Amino acid sequence: MDIDEQFNVIAKEYDINRKRFIPCFEDYYESTTKFLTSNIKAPKRVLDLGAGTGLLTSFWYKYFPESEYVLVDIADKMLEVAKERFSGLENVSYQVLDYAKELPDEAFESIISALSIHHLENTDKAELFTHIGKNN
Repeated sequence: MDIDEQFNVIAKEYDINRKRFIPCFEDYYESTTKFLTSNIKAPKRVLDLGAGTGLLTSFWYKYFPESEYVLVDIADKMLEVAKERFSGLENVSYQVLDYAKELPDEAFESIISALSIHHLENTDKAELFTHIGKNN
């Protein structure tokens, strides 16, 4: 089973399982988000790589509700959960794609990711970071 299929199978239970598997779940997301957002000015556009159900974006949104968010994930069912989470918000959009192979064409002031990039092989991580550096 491919990774997108694996995540599609668990999409509906993903958020509740994060709280079970990550010690201090709220602190993990809240502390890192608060630290980062307090050290930058509000970005116009934020790209969330491997956004899944939108957990990380939901924390960023509290600090930058006016920013535009693009959530990218390889698993469409995960993004369906994110769409439910951000229902009615016009400044959140979604793209199903493999960010290890391609990124959205637009420029972003902030690129965020939580618990996704570690799934890549080291060579793919290096290529991703090189690609981000050249395009943003």
